[in-house]
Amino acid sequence: MTRFRTRRMEPGDAQALNDAYNSLGVSPFRPLTEMQRIWHGGPGGPVKSWIVEADDGAGWRLIGHHGLCPIRFTFDKQDLLFAKTVNSFVLPEFRHRFVYLRFEQRCLAEVEQEFDATYTLAGLAVPWRGALGYDTSTPELDFEQGLRSPQLLSRILLRAARHSRLIVSLRPWALLPRYRSLEATVELNDPGCNSGFFVDFWDQARVTAGLAPRRDIADLAWRFWDRPGHHATLIQKWPCGTRGYGIVRTSDHLHFTLEDIFLTTPQPAFLRALLKGILSWCADCGGLMLSFMTTAESQPPQMLAVYRQQLGSSFSIRHRSQHLSRRLTARGLERIGSQWPPMNVTAVAAIA
Repeated sequence: MTRFRTRRMEPGDAQALNDAYNSLGVSPFRPLTEMQRIWHGGPGGPVKSWIVEADDGAGWRLIGHHGLCPIRFTFDKQDLLFAKTVNSFVLPEFRHRFVYLRFEQRCLAEVEQEFDATYTLAGLAVPWRGALGYDTSTPELDFEQGLRSPQLLSRILLRAARHSRLIVSLRPWALLPRYRSLEATVELNDPGCNSGFFVDFWDQARVTAGLAPRRDIADLAWRFWDRPGHHATLIQKWPCGTRGYGIVRTSDHLHFTLEDIFLTTPQPAFLRALLKGILSWCADCGGLMLSFMTTAESQPPQMLAVYRQQLGSSFSIRHRSQHLSRRLTARGLERIGSQWPPMNVTAVAAIA
């Protein structure tokens, strides 16, 4: 008979946890150093972790985990601390033998006064989250835009290239005209040190941002700039003092993902110009498609209309059932109230 036990994660568990996570194959291989950066480098504090161990006669071994990653938020003048569910799993062979829901419920009870809310963007866990008191009513919106004309063909070619080295070698899209715009963005080579742009960005932006992940230099560096891979930070400035940025990521210079975008002043004209500049930059880099994730409530109606005008809906089936799941803690109910205000969501909120 298999025995189970749960406990707080200890430093010596890191390798076993990372190995178990990589064994699931749910994302690209993650080196231990990157896990440690996520766990201990965040400006909101270290990740809270609990592990599940099983002993089937051969000794105790790690077979599950629940993690809560602190993410700094602001709401008007309030500084808040949310926690994103991170790397929560039970190994497949134990999923019908261990009651994970009860385990997570105990973990949440321990942090009722440490965080203002917990949330996750994992679509497969929506039924579990509902049973734990999460609001699961907010669907993700997934956009994409072809960067060559006709843009629909550009999107199709990207998907074909993922499955055919021949198509990649022939590069048939080279004959298609690129997306062009008169709007221009400037790429920052070292955004973390570019204090002239980012040092007071969030002080200005938070005034009209509503409930949103904090975007100070420390937050953006931990989430994007210090992360392995190719990230580009593109900015625009206007004579009135408004500033805007977009952070894009790519692994192959064909598919670009707009991971975050924000303006100090939420005006449709500025958003339109910023999006056009980002699309044009990605096209000039040889890109075929740009993707972007948000939610309808993340954006004021006039801003959401701009996204819909400039970007098309994703026709990937994988994205259609994704939902934001969120839960106010006892502390959050006192500070925010019982009703969720609109919550800004992009991939900046989706660390790990």
